[in-house]
Amino acid sequence: MRIVVEKDYESMSKAVADHIIEMIKKKPNALIELPGGDTPLGIFKELVNASKTRNVDFSKCFFVSLDEWENLGYETKGSCKQTLFDYLYKQLPIDLEKQVCFFDGKADLEKECQRVDQFIFDHGNLDLAVLGIGMNGHVGFNEPGVDENQYCTIVPLDAVTQSVSIKYFGEQLNVAHGITLGFKHFLNAKEVILIADSERKADIVQKVIEGPLKNEVPASLIRKVKNSTIYLDRQASKKLKHQSLEAGY
Repeated sequence: MRIVVEKDYESMSKAVADHIIEMIKKKPNALIELPGGDTPLGIFKELVNASKTRNVDFSKCFFVSLDEWENLGYETKGSCKQTLFDYLYKQLPIDLEKQVCFFDGKADLEKECQRVDQFIFDHGNLDLAVLGIGMNGHVGFNEPGVDENQYCTIVPLDAVTQSVSIKYFGEQLNVAHGITLGFKHFLNAKEVILIADSERKADIVQKVIEGPLKNEVPASLIRKVKNSTIYLDRQASKKLKHQSLEAGY
């Protein structure tokens, strides 16, 4: 795994956006997975700006959902769909119906797994997966103890994940389960990017990069992907014994 440490959140966001843009230039019809949550918002801002000011053509690429909370859809502020669509997809010059495949947390979740799996298979696997790292090491809703041989799956959410959900919704909602791309999609991807920022992620980042490969720390398994990179800001890298040779500061 290549490790890139940037001086701050803004620099990290720009570096990841530039990475995505270069990949799209090489493969205009790429299939890309992008995460929800707070960490990628800076990346989305950079991608939107690039679509307006630089020679970046998003018209042929495709996007697929990473995950969604059970019982939630676009109308719930803080849902994955609301975040991705409002902060990114609606601001890009793309056809939302044709180019974006997103989980519906209010539909039949088993059928949603089958639908999204088939979309990915039809495009020949993910060209790029971008993944945040949860406080317990989860990626998407692939929680500690993950079965790395699963494709899209329905997951009983870890207590840590349920407890932090309130920061997105402002109140505790019925989110006992999530629906997510399974780990096999990441291991089959042509390229994977992990992202983490802030000192609060420093402990889990150290486990992901320098700890043993184990499914109790799901993000550590991304080290199995030959073409993988983790982008960090300086604060998130504080606990690492070996700093990157590609530091941006």
